[in-house]
Amino acid sequence: MVETIKAPSEVGAEVEAYARSLGAEIYGVASAEKYAEVFPRKPQPSRFVDDAKSVIIVGLPFSQEIMATVAMPWLAEIHRKGSDEAAMDQRGSQRPPAGAERYFMGPENTMLTHEVSMIGYRLARKLHNEGHRAFYLPDVVTEPRFKTAPFYFMPAMYLAGMGQLGMNCSIITPKYGPRIRVTAVITDLELPAGEPMEEMLYPDCKTCLECVKRCPSKAMDGRYWKNVFKCSNYGCSATCLSVCPVGEDMLPLSAD
Repeated sequence: MVETIKAPSEVGAEVEAYARSLGAEIYGVASAEKYAEVFPRKPQPSRFVDDAKSVIIVGLPFSQEIMATVAMPWLAEIHRKGSDEAAMDQRGSQRPPAGAERYFMGPENTMLTHEVSMIGYRLARKLHNEGHRAFYLPDVVTEPRFKTAPFYFMPAMYLAGMGQLGMNCSIITPKYGPRIRVTAVITDLELPAGEPMEEMLYPDCKTCLECVKRCPSKAMDGRYWKNVFKCSNYGCSATCLSVCPVGEDMLPLSAD
């Protein structure tokens, strides 16, 4: 009996269908070879899988209503002590206590991280059981001294054509904006890969700057750069994600 060889497009469609059957609402594929060409100074897919061919990105969006609470930190009903208020200058006293923005988002982020990790794990297991090497990126703690990561998802998302870099230093997707949680599965299975977007998804990003203006830690400079130490020391409020106007399913967020 002659074994039928499937076309790459058919294999790619099957892998995507399986990922979506696991619950993935966000899906894309980047070429591992292109990753090495375009981002040679980033940790490479081949570090995790010899002869890596594809980087599969899977993920889920944050819920619209929960993300909206980030821009309305007063909903958390967290208040400073009188001694803290007295120690602050006038500008600092106008801000909510650090962490109030993530009061509702934090638990959802934990839940999404688990769900996305399980999708990555199960997809990697399927590829492994079919004779391919597959490494999924579990949730890991960033090196606290240098704020570095073992692998970067944003370059893969860009190469896969899933979105473009915004002033908030996040990949902005057409449907959800930057309000997503993703992980990657690196495999030696060669899948049809996407291509970077040729045109700016949101051309007004350079002049909008809502993310820069409303960041409580003033960590961004409006030139696609973020001070990760300022961001993490404050507690990463996620304001820069919540106020981004891109995303057809997102409602305008109040600044009051």
